[in-house]
Amino acid sequence: MDKIRKRFEKINYYTLLKYFLSYFFLLSFLLLCFFIAFRKQLRTAYSTARDNSIQEKLVLFQQSFNNDLDHVFNIHYNLCNNTNLKMLRHSFDSSWYSSLGITDMREFASANPLVSDIIYIQKNGGKVLACKNYIYKSNDEYYFSINHKALKIPVGKYGHDNKNTMVYIKNQELSLLLLFPNVASSKYELFYVIDSDEIIARLNNMLSEEISGVYLTDSENNIISASGDYSVPPVYRLTDSYGLQKNDEGDEIIYTVPLHTNLFLTVCFSKDVLLQYASKAFINMYMVFAAIGCTGFVLILFGMRLTYSPLHRLSKKFADRAGDNKGLESQLDFALSSALQEQRKLQEKIEKYHSIMKESVLDTIVNENGEEITAENMDRLFNGEPGSLMFVIKISAPADGEGMAWVTKSFRDFFLGTFPNNDSFCIRLEITPKYCSYLIYYGGQDQDKYNVIKYLLHDFYKEYGCRIALSNGSSSPLDIPNLYANAMQAGNYWDSHPIAFYDEMDIPKDSAYTYPYQELSSFASLLQQLKFEEAKKAIRSFFQTLDQTDFPAFYSRSVLTEVLTTIITNMNQQNIKFSAYNNIYFETLYFIRSFSYEQKSNDIYDHFIMLLSLFEDELSNLTIKSGELQDFINQSYTSKDLTIAMLAEKFHVSIAYMSYLFKKYFNEYFSDYLWKLRVAKAKELLRGTSKPMEEICIAVGYENVSSFRRKFKKELGITPSQYRNGTEPVTEKSRGESQ
Repeated sequence: MDKIRKRFEKINYYTLLKYFLSYFFLLSFLLLCFFIAFRKQLRTAYSTARDNSIQEKLVLFQQSFNNDLDHVFNIHYNLCNNTNLKMLRHSFDSSWYSSLGITDMREFASANPLVSDIIYIQKNGGKVLACKNYIYKSNDEYYFSINHKALKIPVGKYGHDNKNTMVYIKNQELSLLLLFPNVASSKYELFYVIDSDEIIARLNNMLSEEISGVYLTDSENNIISASGDYSVPPVYRLTDSYGLQKNDEGDEIIYTVPLHTNLFLTVCFSKDVLLQYASKAFINMYMVFAAIGCTGFVLILFGMRLTYSPLHRLSKKFADRAGDNKGLESQLDFALSSALQEQRKLQEKIEKYHSIMKESVLDTIVNENGEEITAENMDRLFNGEPGSLMFVIKISAPADGEGMAWVTKSFRDFFLGTFPNNDSFCIRLEITPKYCSYLIYYGGQDQDKYNVIKYLLHDFYKEYGCRIALSNGSSSPLDIPNLYANAMQAGNYWDSHPIAFYDEMDIPKDSAYTYPYQELSSFASLLQQLKFEEAKKAIRSFFQTLDQTDFPAFYSRSVLTEVLTTIITNMNQQNIKFSAYNNIYFETLYFIRSFSYEQKSNDIYDHFIMLLSLFEDELSNLTIKSGELQDFINQSYTSKDLTIAMLAEKFHVSIAYMSYLFKKYFNEYFSDYLWKLRVAKAKELLRGTSKPMEEICIAVGYENVSSFRRKFKKELGITPSQYRNGTEPVTEKSRGESQ
């Protein structure tokens, strides 16, 4: 026991307990969420299924009952026009026709399960015919006699009002449901007794575990027949006299559907049954949850072994740095804090380099008497919104002798009045006794910004009399020195044009400060295509240009920084690890930022070449075997979706790198290789099978038959049909001989 106790004393109990509880509570929470969601979904799904089932039963009962009643109305029509009953009404000898009439009535009654008896009463002569029951007359009233019990019949009250009426009559001893269809003549009565046993049998078929009671009621809420729970159902006014109405009463759901004439069918659905089913399901699932819990406990122990134990061993490596007396959490916190601190320092250096680069753009043109550029304006210059433009203007002193201080104040007031919002701002670059210059940042959603600036400067000239020169516009802050030079050149034309616009003057548009956007874009394209030799030649061209021209310091730094950024961006896109080149990258960036171009041009060039070589070497370590590519293409060439992008995604590389590998391995482009493979298969099918052209196209990965025919003829000189008929393809040699 002492050995075990000492063993556990060496373990960090606090951290171990936190690990265990974190896993345990997470698993418990997930099980609880699953249990609640399962219970809710089970009850909802079961309730919905039962609700649909009950509604279907009600609709079927309604249709069956109404169909049988319609059949009764057909019987009634036939009896109203029955020859024997008509003869009974007009003949003095009634015994013969009475016998025949009763026979017909019994046949009709036996043909419909709802009808238990048919009663015919002829007022002239007092003839009473009935199929089953005994009817007698007493004191001008008619009575049913069943088992020596009498029930008064409301003869004459219904059946002559152009309506079909269902009447429920009862006393303390008997109850009957009578149907009084419309009778055209007042000379006789013809009505029907509905079979209560048949109705009860149909109601019993509706009963189930969840349906507690089924009731057939009339419009006065009299229960005609009932099954199940015999409590009186609640009365509802139907909003739709032909549709089903559903009412939720807490523990029960009441369904009411109208039947033919003035009858209603009501069903009581008990929610307690749902809860019983759900509870039973939950009890059955409890054992499953218990098993899951036990499995989860084992997984917790296993997860702790996989995670806590390695971390505990890892902590020993930091013991010397963090102190032996510190626990696992403190040791790891110290190690991670140190790493984060180093990362923050690195980020601060990068941000400092970015800040220096931004400031250096304007260093060459902002004189010591210019305005200080705020950090906010600096960020807007380098991260401007889409559509923004920058201009440089040169303003001369007025002819009336006002000083330049008045000019700068007047222009700033004019600018602030013209652009009152925060989308635009101006910065004074310099001021001399003869002129001043401003950098204008024009943002916002305005269209045709260049012409807007022109109109505003015309207004300023008319109001203040100061001559103005305007440069062209640009969205890149790297063009600011070029804009400044253009504004100065336009100012040389003040003698003939007091308002001089650079684009309207006859000035050579080959400024030495033009930024090499096109060359940088071409260089980026070469790297994207992984053309390393051409990229190295492009770098050599950049340096030759910088060597041969007297560029400002900012220009050289900007171009070199852009080249470096382009290389690093493409290496990141190809998933080259930063640790593989970070030393070269930071050393190159240090040379660019901290020294003049003349001092470190050779070192910077060598570092660029080293980065490109490292880029190519790292890619070679990720090389995909040519056999793998060839096997995959041979298996997939029949698919219309096979593209270079699909290959790149399959092998987890970029599209550019896949194109590079394909050209390197097969000495041809992917599209040419794929076409040759497909056309070879198509030629085989054309000559070796009788399949139609549409099937052959699909078999080789083409959906558009016309497109395949055109390319086939372009490449082989004949159509697919001609090739199938035996014509040989036109080779390049035969084409030359024919020419």
